[in-house]
Amino acid sequence: MWMRRAPIIIGLSLGFFLYDTPGVSLAAAAWVRIGGTHKYDRYVDMTTIGVSGAKVTLWTLRDFRIERTIPGGPYRSLKIKRQYDCGQRKSRPLHVQYYPKALAQGRVFYAAPATREWSRVVPGSDDDAEMKIACRAVPVGIPSR
Repeated sequence: MWMRRAPIIIGLSLGFFLYDTPGVSLAAAAWVRIGGTHKYDRYVDMTTIGVSGAKVTLWTLRDFRIERTIPGGPYRSLKIKRQYDCGQRKSRPLHVQYYPKALAQGRVFYAAPATREWSRVVPGSDDDAEMKIACRAVPVGIPSR
């Protein structure tokens, strides 16, 4: 009888372990580190990738090593909703959110629409790394408009 309940017991035990472990967030599992600089690490939220023709929209994250400041106050991380045109190799920011803590933790203290202007993606840049991940979701042969 206990053999049939073993998977349930193991699952519950693992769930309680993960729930009670400091620093473990099930929501954080969606962020994949794709690069960065000596100032920040850059991530992509794989669960937010949306495709429309040859254009892909997703959320990115810059997690700064030291606190930075804007007129609204200090922040440690910045989320940007970006759109990539895979056929034309260009990108644009759509929305930005500032967080007081690392890895987009804490309450958003400033959010605004971004410039929405397209810019060319430079090969080898962080944008290029993001675009490669985003454009994997675009079916081959989809033309840009």
